[in-house]
Order: sequence, then structure tokens, then C-alpha cells
Amino acid sequence: MSTTTRTVPTAGRQYPEQHAVPRGLGLVTSLGPGLVLAMTFLGTGDLVSSSVSGANYGYALLWTLVLSLIARTFIISAIAKYTLMNRHGDTQILEGFHRVLPWLPGFMAAVVLIAGFVTQATFLKASAIGLYQLTGGAWGGAWGNFVCALVVMGLTLFMVTRKRSFVILEYFARVASVAMIGAFVYALAQLGHMDVVGFVRGLAFEMPENSLDSAFAPIVVASATIGTIAGNMPNMLYSGFMKDKGWIGPRYRRIQQLDLVVGMAPLLLINLLFWIVAAEFSRDNPGFVINTEADLSQMMGLIVGPLGPMLLWLCIFLAAMTSFPPQSRGFAQLAVNGLHLSTRRGRKWLGQDEKDPLFKRIQIIGFIVLPLVASLPSAPNLIALNIVGTSVSTVLSLPFIVVGILVLTGSKKFMADYAVNTWWQTALLAVLGVIAIVVGVQIALNIPEMFVTAFSGE
Repeated sequence: MSTTTRTVPTAGRQYPEQHAVPRGLGLVTSLGPGLVLAMTFLGTGDLVSSSVSGANYGYALLWTLVLSLIARTFIISAIAKYTLMNRHGDTQILEGFHRVLPWLPGFMAAVVLIAGFVTQATFLKASAIGLYQLTGGAWGGAWGNFVCALVVMGLTLFMVTRKRSFVILEYFARVASVAMIGAFVYALAQLGHMDVVGFVRGLAFEMPENSLDSAFAPIVVASATIGTIAGNMPNMLYSGFMKDKGWIGPRYRRIQQLDLVVGMAPLLLINLLFWIVAAEFSRDNPGFVINTEADLSQMMGLIVGPLGPMLLWLCIFLAAMTSFPPQSRGFAQLAVNGLHLSTRRGRKWLGQDEKDPLFKRIQIIGFIVLPLVASLPSAPNLIALNIVGTSVSTVLSLPFIVVGILVLTGSKKFMADYAVNTWWQTALLAVLGVIAIVVGVQIALNIPEMFVTAFSGE
């Protein structure tokens, strides 16, 4: 791979020489962290939520999906800018947070350990359900899903314990994204039509009328979607993935920006396809209700025929499997880095987090093996628990992430002179910060009711 560099002048600033962007096949193999990160965002929740939104609202509110992913990309890019262009040599975003509030990395580590476990339990169970259905879904009785969870756990352990584990995760994310896009393109082709005018109108900030069946007005749902996705915890995984790739220092900023855009593009396309297929199907079948994966399976069966449910379960399996292995690594990196920054014992490991034996213990035990409990036949309602876990972690981390990044990237105290935010970047981060705080307050007010629902079995 060529390492030729060049200087990039921008608006009166002189950026450092940039690593050359390869061409052809070299470009494909040189990119990766952005796609791995994007595919970790893609869980079964995306399948259901995008499909339910398409079924309920048609193409109205489609703009919230696009805008939320743009906001998320902007936040992640700001995180990457700090880790590449700060003046202190920090390679993890929590190191920057430590400079603003010394207690924050330890606090975030605790949030990651709890919320990360719940998230991983959800993805492992989803992977197991997808695999179980792909293998017939009629064997093993109540223990069938648990056996499949063991298989997924074994496959994950194999992937993450290889010497070039991140390369394996990159290739798996590429194959999975192509497979999911292909499955829903095929479903759309089988439908045979698409309301192009409605699609374009849905991107133009169309707002549906308030529904008596919904607890929140569509504008509230839209604001919550944008605010939560823009500032949630998995966004912080990118700095660790860049470090795994060897992207350390300002010369990698240009290729990192390309990597992030290329990585987020399949995520947007997959979610758009989920939404479009559900919207078009619901227009043809107005009485059909989509709320769960089983409803989606029935929908795909009606569209494609006997192959439809298999395609749906394959997508569910791949969506969960592109999240479970890399997030075990990413969550462990965050947690260990936070512990190292906040404890005397951990200071000797700063800059070499993964060499600490604690890293593998947390990754394997906390984020791969222990989540198996969620796949036991007697496991609680994991969907409700996941909603609670995600909501609590969002309330605790979202304002710190957005406001922390605003402080870090907007000051010459932390950033190299050429990398300090411009006025419009600061303004946009401030707007996202306000939305994040408002959304966090709204979620916090609803957490007691969420706990009641999760533990009452309703």
C-alpha cells in the first residue's frame, strides 16, 4: 500500500500531510472501521423499527432516519477528529473526557459494563433465534434457542481470539451488508412497484397527522430519534476501532472521513430498504399489522413466497452477528480504558489497554459468555429489559458525550490549532447537545414506567 502523503490546505489552515487514499481493491481493503461500527448499530431493532415506521407512516417521517444518521455521522466524525488531532496524543475519547472531568471515565466504564452486558445479551439472543429459525425452528424444544446461542458464542470466541480478529470482523461486516441489501432488493423487486413521489416527499420533512393511538406526537418521536441516535454510547467505539486499524495521528484524518462515509452508507441503504418494503407492502395490505419479527417473517412470506421467511431470519441473524462480536471488543476497550484512567492500578496500562489481562476477561466473560443467561428457557422478557437498559445508559451517557465532544473539539487547549471547530461545527454540536439534554430528560421521566413494564411481565 502506498504511503505517499500530501498537504491539504483548508480555509486558511494548513493541515498536516495526509496518508494517501489507495485506489481500486486497495481502497476496499484499507477501509473498515466505519463499516464495522455501522454494522454494530444495525440490530434487529432496526429491522423492526424501520419496518414498523414504514407500515404505520408510509414515507412520512422517512427524513428522520436520514437526518439521524447524518447527525450520528457528524458526532462520530467529531470523536474521530479529537482522537486523531488532539494536542495531547490521546488515542481514545475517554482520555479526552478525563481532561474535562477526571471522574467521567470511571463513571462511563460503569455504564458500559452494565448497559453493554444487556445489549450483548439482546444481540446474542437475536442471533440464536435467527439461527434456530434458519435451521428449521422445530427441534430442541425450549432449549433449541439456547443450543444455537452456544453455537453463536463459540463462533464469536473464534473470531475475537484470532491474531487478526479485527480483519475478520471487517470481512464479515462486508459480506453481511451485501447479503442484507440483496435480500430486501429482491423483496422489493418481487413487490414490483415503488411510490417514488411519496419517497421523495418523505425526505422533504413531511410530518404526518397526530395519531390517537400514539402516546407522542410525530414531532416528538422525530426529535427523540435524532437526539438519541446522535449521542448514544456505541458512537464512542469508533476511536477504538481506528486504533485497531493502526490509524493514529492527524495524517489519517482524510482516509478516516472517507471510511466513515463509506461505512455509514450501507447502514442507511439497509434501513431505507426495510422502510420501503414495509411501506409498499402495507399500502397493498392495509389490514396487515407489523410489530414483531414474526410479523416481518409473515410479510416476507407473502411477498417472496416460501423463501421469504428464510431471507428474513437470515437478515436477523446477520444483523445481530455483525453487532455481537465487534461490540464485545468495543465495549471491553471502553470499559478497560475507563478503569485505567480512573484507578491507580490501571495507570501503568495507559496506552496499551488490550495488553492488560483484564481486557480479555471483561470481553470474554462479561460480553460473550455471561450474556448466555438471556437465552435460557426461563429468561425474563429481554426486550423490555433491553429497553430499560438502553434508556438508562442513554440518560446517563448521552449529554456527557455530546457536550464533552463540544468542549473538547472547540478549544485550542485540547485540539491542535488547525483542528479546532469552525463556528458552524460548534453551532451544530450545540444544537445536538440541546436536543440530547431535552431527550435525556424525557427518557428519564419515563424510566419508572419502563421498569414496571419490564418486571411485571406485561
